[in-house]
Amino acid sequence: MYKDRRNVPRYSAHLKATLHPQPEGTSVTVTVEDLCVLGCLLEYAPSLGVRQECELTLDWNGRKFRTPAVVAWNSPQGQAGLAFHDTDPASKALLREICSDLRLKPLVRLAEEPKSEE
Repeated sequence: MYKDRRNVPRYSAHLKATLHPQPEGTSVTVTVEDLCVLGCLLEYAPSLGVRQECELTLDWNGRKFRTPAVVAWNSPQGQAGLAFHDTDPASKALLREICSDLRLKPLVRLAEEPKSEE
């Protein structure tokens, strides 16, 4: 067995979504590359700052998934990780349904810790 930094399974999404920066900001279309019940990985999110509040909206089979989120991290390459919070029960149920239709990503193996020399 090996350690994995993931707390919940990730799913390959490659879905278009709309990101609404809070409290005010211009909505932008982003790509949700990976999705899980706790958050997502976005592509094309260059202007997001860490700890910035936002709302993510995603259309799925004629239904809208919408949730508040906070930017957990970002990269100079335009990627950002969102952590979902205060998601209402109906949206949580839809999120689980969306994830169940997506392909599960393999676990990410962490580098081995160096052995100490004594």
